[in-house]
Amino acid sequence: IDEFNNHCEWHGVVCNEVDKVIKLMLGNGGLSGRISDAISHLTSIETLDLHDNDLKGSIPSGIGKLVNLSSFIVSYNAITGTIPDGFDSLSNLQLLHLHGNLLRGTVPLLASKGGNYSSFISDCGSPSVFDSPLDCPSCTMCCNSQNECDMAEKKTDFGMWSSVFIGSAVFALLILAAPLVKEIFTSNQNVPATSNAASNEHYTIGKDSVYSFFLSTSVTAWIFAIAVLATQTLCFGFFIDEASLDFGDDRMWQYSFSCPPNNLNCRDNSDVTAFGWIFFALFGFFYLTS
Repeated sequence: IDEFNNHCEWHGVVCNEVDKVIKLMLGNGGLSGRISDAISHLTSIETLDLHDNDLKGSIPSGIGKLVNLSSFIVSYNAITGTIPDGFDSLSNLQLLHLHGNLLRGTVPLLASKGGNYSSFISDCGSPSVFDSPLDCPSCTMCCNSQNECDMAEKKTDFGMWSSVFIGSAVFALLILAAPLVKEIFTSNQNVPATSNAASNEHYTIGKDSVYSFFLSTSVTAWIFAIAVLATQTLCFGFFIDEASLDFGDDRMWQYSFSCPPNNLNCRDNSDVTAFGWIFFALFGFFYLTS
């Protein structure tokens, strides 16, 4: 069969057993022009990949009629305008790449959830070529005008982990100090308040610090000091937890991902590694226990 007589033999076209187009794989193909409204006639299409071309104009409204569409990839073009209605009805959509364009407005709330952080990407980061970046409540990754990207949601429950870390450090200190605590409460010898030992201890901790209550033999003082320490730990956790990722212009958030045109998956460029966290924990532990 001549390739010009059968569309299923065309470059980048994949058909099913009944010659219905299910994939258009035309990324980095040197295409220019606009995406035709006739794309809505491809009712069986599952993958539409047009990334890294020179396409202009807007996204056709007929895209919302392609109910079988699972991948819509138009990143790194020059597409303008707003996102048409209908994207919220694409229940099979698993991959949506809109970044690297000149889109504005709001991406409708998507019916499905992405499988990983590279699933739904748009130009919802700052700085933007517009006054306000694209609003994309369902996006898993936000990119800015400098082609820097980062996860749209915070990667870690920082509040929980910071509370766990501080709580573990305090618990370890209490375990290590258990012999001293036992000696304080069981000793019958009264140490004069003017002794060098007491003076040095209060000088190290601070005479006006609530932590000096830990040097007391009073149970009430210890309860009060522990309550203050627990409250401070909780407040620290809440503070870190509320410092959620915000892509506003007044934030100094460092973008740690890149989503290049030649790859559907974003790369993590962060210098933070598992070894770094291990050394941080060790140094923090030795500093607190020294």
